[in-house]
Amino acid sequence: MMQMGPGGGRERGMGRGGGRQGLGPVRECRCPNCGYTQPHQPGVPCVNQACPKCGTRMVGV
Repeated sequence: MMQMGPGGGRERGMGRGGGRQGLGPVRECRCPNCGYTQPHQPGVPCVNQACPKCGTRMVGV
């Protein structure tokens, strides 16, 4: 018989309920490495853009 944790096997990962859910639209993209920011372009995810200063993937804020 398989043992389950305290959540009865119903624990949720980052795919459900995590991330930016409910915080509104992304207004700018920021580099987590050097802090460079640029305006977010609708339809282009920040993680698909590289920072022009250091090349690190950007994150939406």
